Amino acid sequence: MFRKIFLLSCLLLAMMATGCGGGNEPAANNSAPEVDVTGGKIKGTVDANGVKIFKGIPYAATTAGENRWKAPQPVQSWEGVLDCTQDGPIVIQGDPQPFDPWTAEYVDGGYTIENGKISEDSLRLNVWTKADANAKQPVIVYIHGGANVSGSGNNEVYKGDNIALKDVVYVSINYRVGIFGFLAYKDSTGEEVTGNFAIQDQIAALKWVKENISKFGGDPDNVTIMGQSAGSTNVQNLICSPAAAGLFNKAVFLSYNNSTSEGVLLKTTDTLENMESTATEKLDGKTLAELRQMDAAEILKLGYMPNSATIDGTFVTMSTKDSFNSGNFNKVDIICGGVFGDPYLFDAFLNLGNFMEPKISLTADEYEELLRDANAENLLELYPAGENALDAAKSVNNDKTISSYYTVAQEKNSNDADHRSYVYFFRHPVPDTPERMEKYGAFHTGDVGYWLNNFTKLYPRNWTDTDKKIGDEMSSYLVNFAKTGDPNGGDLPEWKDVASTSEISYLDIGDEIKFVEMNPDKADFWTNYWQTK
Repeated sequence: MFRKIFLLSCLLLAMMATGCGGGNEPAANNSAPEVDVTGGKIKGTVDANGVKIFKGIPYAATTAGENRWKAPQPVQSWEGVLDCTQDGPIVIQGDPQPFDPWTAEYVDGGYTIENGKISEDSLRLNVWTKADANAKQPVIVYIHGGANVSGSGNNEVYKGDNIALKDVVYVSINYRVGIFGFLAYKDSTGEEVTGNFAIQDQIAALKWVKENISKFGGDPDNVTIMGQSAGSTNVQNLICSPAAAGLFNKAVFLSYNNSTSEGVLLKTTDTLENMESTATEKLDGKTLAELRQMDAAEILKLGYMPNSATIDGTFVTMSTKDSFNSGNFNKVDIICGGVFGDPYLFDAFLNLGNFMEPKISLTADEYEELLRDANAENLLELYPAGENALDAAKSVNNDKTISSYYTVAQEKNSNDADHRSYVYFFRHPVPDTPERMEKYGAFHTGDVGYWLNNFTKLYPRNWTDTDKKIGDEMSSYLVNFAKTGDPNGGDLPEWKDVASTSEISYLDIGDEIKFVEMNPDKADFWTNYWQTK
């Protein structure tokens, strides 16, 4: 029962780990490339397309024992050559299992504490590159989702076999999650920890990239951080963290849960007082010394899953909203946006159910009642029921979501005129059975595989030429952005940045990709809506 509740919590918080993976199998006979990194020498593999792959590279020491709830400690050196040809362990969490739209390719199936694939010795990262040392290719560092209580950089969707073919060095990372990554607590002895271990892990991984990535052909001065769902909130916290200054110069955050009825950019942080008060209630008087002596599995059974960054004065100094509005953040180019299915998980304007029980039909009368409940009957003129009231209701929800992304980009852009901000919205249904496609469509995380040009074989999805074309174009936008801060280039449809548009506008990713401006009357409504929050 706990496992079911655990998985449900992850998904309803809108941050289930990963999307559509799959890549090239390692070549049968490869040259076993070796690289000297912090800690010693590592050995990887080469796939059939010449992409060098290194898995499970330690970037910090184990977090077990006395290192639990401490800043990431320096990696321990090893003798000889460390085999980095297989996925390493992932951080402590409940056993990953498929759930609803997130089929086998979206989780680390078969990973358990018992078999050692889930471990506290798991601050590791993976590298894909086709470049030679010092080639100075742009670098993309991916920060996974999973509600900040689950997930890993090992997942199929995050694998970089195909994106590396487009002349970038690609890195995916693990970081502590849940109580291991976000505990803020002052116990009865006076010992205190102030949370943000996950953010500290991500900063440590970025420092590893800064120090080592040139040996894989990457440019340490041209790093893009990219995250989806919970990973996107972490990306925003890194943008706002003075401790992360100089470690990256571009950022991509996808499907972030920041839109509420009160405004945008409100959910990425909490106060130290609130976090410590909650922990005191949940941990039943246990001291930190006692907690460090418990097995990791025992700590999971406590059922406490903090997943929010804490304003600690060092790694997180203010809320994301205050940071963006005051200009106190790391100035970078950004891409932000989300997908058609996000309102089922986030704060929707109209209640159309969720992924477990979505509304599959809606009468015009029911639609009008939903608008009355939301005190928005005036929207009926902008979004008439027409022949399909459910489609009209979905349009209301999605336009609210799109406008929240645009508002975030504008808020950031208003205090950073020297860098660009781009907004997208993904609504192309991910292939599945007809019944599942009708239910899930373009579901949360479904866009990630397209951004990385990865198309899974772990679950029988009938990928079409249209899917492959969309993946090629989306990944090209991403690579162009990683190179220069501008996603445009070649024959790609033009994608305008926020500063060059006067209305709510975005890259619309359906069966075709095109740049669109929202209907002016609708745009005025949503602009005024957010201005009053």
